[in-house]
Amino acid sequence: MTAPVPASREDAATSVMAALAEACPEGEVRLIGSMATSAGPDAFSDIDVRWAIPPGQASEQLQALRLTLERVAEVESLRVDPEVRPDSCLVFVRFEGWPLWWRVDLEIHATGLRTTDVRGADPWSPAESACMGVIVTVKALARNRPEAAEDLMARALRRVDGTDVAGSWPVRIASLLDHLESSSPSTAALVSRTRHLVREVLGGESGRGADDSDRGLPD
Repeated sequence: MTAPVPASREDAATSVMAALAEACPEGEVRLIGSMATSAGPDAFSDIDVRWAIPPGQASEQLQALRLTLERVAEVESLRVDPEVRPDSCLVFVRFEGWPLWWRVDLEIHATGLRTTDVRGADPWSPAESACMGVIVTVKALARNRPEAAEDLMARALRRVDGTDVAGSWPVRIASLLDHLESSSPSTAALVSRTRHLVREVLGGESGRGADDSDRGLPD
């Protein structure tokens, strides 16, 4: 059975941290980012977690990571950032049915860790990365940070050789989402959910099938 969606972002974070702590009792897991500050997260915050693993256990834990996270809920997407980082790696996780804002950004730290090899990880997808770029662009706009939004949008376009268009933010974002839908059919479901999110935050149209893109979306 599919696990129920947590009642809150805080409950979601607690579940992820508990699974990691159980998998590696000798490690240390804690929140970072906005959820670790006194101000706390806003409606658009993701879940940032730092997991420190003893060096001798790092390889084993990376190989079992997807199974560990499946104890929380069905893993919809597990991607390892291809950038090589000394003694660490960065993993992006989306769980089935969870709001798109609740992506888990998991920093894994272990002395000597120089691999991004995680068994069961999904292939790195520029299209999915660009779609995530749309989401953080919308987040920046919602937080009234237009300069950051411009930078994030430019990065998303570069990932898929997209072309920016003139017009309002909903029009520009719709054009990129249309490009993703055409060039990467495997991201169609994610694009549809992203269109829905864009309309919720920015209003206006969000591209092809705007009148029908609510169909099949989770409540």
